[in-house]
Amino acid sequence: MAGSARARRARGALFFAISLAVVAGATLLIAPAILALVPIDPAAADALRAGSSAPAAAMPGFREWLIGLVPNNLVAAGASGAMLPIIVATIVFAAAAGRLDPAQRGRLERGAEAVGSVTLVVVRGVLALAPIGVFGLTVPLALRLGTSALGAVAAYVLLLAALTLLVIAVMYPIVALRGVPMRAFARALAPAQGIAISARSSLAALPAMIDGARELGLSERATGFFLPFGASIYRVGSAVLLPTGVLFLARLYGVDLDSAQLVTIGVTSVLLTFSIPGIPGGSVLIMAPVLLAVGVPIEGLGILLGWTRFPTCSARPRT
Repeated sequence: MAGSARARRARGALFFAISLAVVAGATLLIAPAILALVPIDPAAADALRAGSSAPAAAMPGFREWLIGLVPNNLVAAGASGAMLPIIVATIVFAAAAGRLDPAQRGRLERGAEAVGSVTLVVVRGVLALAPIGVFGLTVPLALRLGTSALGAVAAYVLLLAALTLLVIAVMYPIVALRGVPMRAFARALAPAQGIAISARSSLAALPAMIDGARELGLSERATGFFLPFGASIYRVGSAVLLPTGVLFLARLYGVDLDSAQLVTIGVTSVLLTFSIPGIPGGSVLIMAPVLLAVGVPIEGLGILLGWTRFPTCSARPRT
């Protein structure tokens, strides 16, 4: 019985990972073609790039990129913004920690929870000051870009909302394949989606999701494990937001991204979705390492933070 439960949980986690990878990959296929149609004044892009503090991006070949996934020095990797090697090292560390005896693993978990709690306090403080920072970042960018920024940002918001709605719509036929009528599913999910849109928090919508799951007659296994698990780490909307945001800022700053950089964006975005804090705007806050990994200036986050409420409202509900 225990082995069967572990197998079901493993299949659920595998579905989460595969669906996130598919969504991020589809976003990287669709978004560049649409963003290429957004008019950006070349002179304004040059001015933005000249005034940024982003390091020059010298992308290695595939062999060097693969070897570079294992960092020689974690501190140096963190200082240089090499997020993907840090994530790989974290996964290896977590896998090794899972083989510790329960007592040692418990001490490690308590330490990690304490660090996580401190981090959330810091993040809440940053969010409290975010309006001032957004204003300070956005004004210089607006002065350099002029009115062309308005059209570009509007195109970004519309693209992000459209892709997010498309992902949500695709989830409904998947549910139907599992034998749940789409109309009944939509009716049961509506209260949770309403809470998620207003609160911008999947955790706030979790009680309504559990009620909807019980209305559909789902098992306690689904309501007791998969819903809390999914609400905590399954951020499919962020698999759209992270790549789209990075691609938009690359377009805004006139940074050309090659195939290796696109792969880095996709892989890093998928892995980072599992660590996004459950707070409003968490996806944008965690985008900085992805930008650094491909040499896109992080100053552009000021633009995204100012507009993040609109598209991410639809990114928060999850099925």
